[in-house]
Amino acid sequence: MYYKYPNGDEIYNVMAVYEAHEVYGIPRINDDEGLELRYFSLDEPIEELNPFTEYYLRKAGYINKW
Repeated sequence: MYYKYPNGDEIYNVMAVYEAHEVYGIPRINDDEGLELRYFSLDEPIEELNPFTEYYLRKAGYINKW
């Protein structure tokens, strides 16, 4: 997703969606680039979900209960 800020800065956001079934254990970050890693159920609203991410999850049919 491309966005150009009013000051002229440009960014490209990349989204990766992974569908997991029967996941066990606690996820952990393997490097210094991540701050947090969690699993979410798509059956209930996700707190602070980015609007673009929500849009694409809905469009792909992953979110349809809320």
